[in-house]
Amino acid sequence: MADKIPPEIFLEIRRVASAEWPDSPEMQQYMVDAEATAYRKLAKLDFGGALEQKAAILKEAHEYYQSWQDIVSFVSEEVDAFNTLAAFAPEDVPVGFVTEQKRKARVEHDWFASQLEDVQQAVEAYRYVQRTRAKVGPIRDLLVRMESIIGSECYNANIQNYSAWGVWEGEGRAFRYPVTYIRNGQEEKRKARTDDLEPEALITGHYKFGANELSIHRALVRIIDMLRNDYDLKIPGDEDRA
Repeated sequence: MADKIPPEIFLEIRRVASAEWPDSPEMQQYMVDAEATAYRKLAKLDFGGALEQKAAILKEAHEYYQSWQDIVSFVSEEVDAFNTLAAFAPEDVPVGFVTEQKRKARVEHDWFASQLEDVQQAVEAYRYVQRTRAKVGPIRDLLVRMESIIGSECYNANIQNYSAWGVWEGEGRAFRYPVTYIRNGQEEKRKARTDDLEPEALITGHYKFGANELSIHRALVRIIDMLRNDYDLKIPGDEDRA
């Protein structure tokens, strides 16, 4: 059992197992076997391109974990993350963008798994922006005009806008309901100007009703899609989408 494991390491494994399971020789043996297997796995682990990071990764592992099972799990994940991150170069994303995200991730995190997660999330966000711009950009003026019509048909329910016979009497009583947009992570409430909003910010436009929200621009995009698909609606520029 103790072959290829330094005696002091094996004795410590047995000591911990005895302390954790003083009344169960079976569980002691199970723990010793599991820890010994984990140690051997760590000793044989191929660091590949992360070889220069081996000392740093092992140092982090021993600072945060005690059991060899946890240590080898952490080290394996870090090695995989380092190698994946080093090779990460999606063809549909500019090289400069990916390089900058890797730099930011290194500044923010010591662990390679966290760096990889940040970079992957940034790339997915980039792709989302590109998809949104391609879809919303060509119809942004139409979306803005449609929303303006809807948002300007807001009335105070405490005022009688219909006669007893159902005749509309609310002319001139309408007010512009504000639209809330999210830009750079911050909410902005607007009633008019939208020309400075990128499509990915425009699409976040929503009406707030107390605790509820209505995603007006997303709804309008869905309506336009429905009209295109079900009623063969043609919008200038649609020929470029074909």
